[in-house]
Amino acid sequence: DRVAGLTERERDVAVELARGASNAEIAKNLYMSVATVKAHISHIFTKLDASNRVQVAICMHDAGLV
Repeated sequence: DRVAGLTERERDVAVELARGASNAEIAKNLYMSVATVKAHISHIFTKLDASNRVQVAICMHDAGLV
C-alpha cells in the first residue's frame, strides 16, 4: 500500500488535501507554513506516484482515510 509509505505528517496533509482544502487552509488547520505544506505535497506526489491532487484524493479515499 503506497499510503503506508507516507509519514504521519504527510498523511495529515494528504487527508486535508483529499477533503478539498487549499494549501493555505491546510497550513492553517495543521499549524504549518504554506511552504512546508507545498514541500509535503511534493513528497506525497512522489511517494504515491501521483501527478495531481485528484489522484492523491483517490488514493486516500481508497485507503479509507477520507
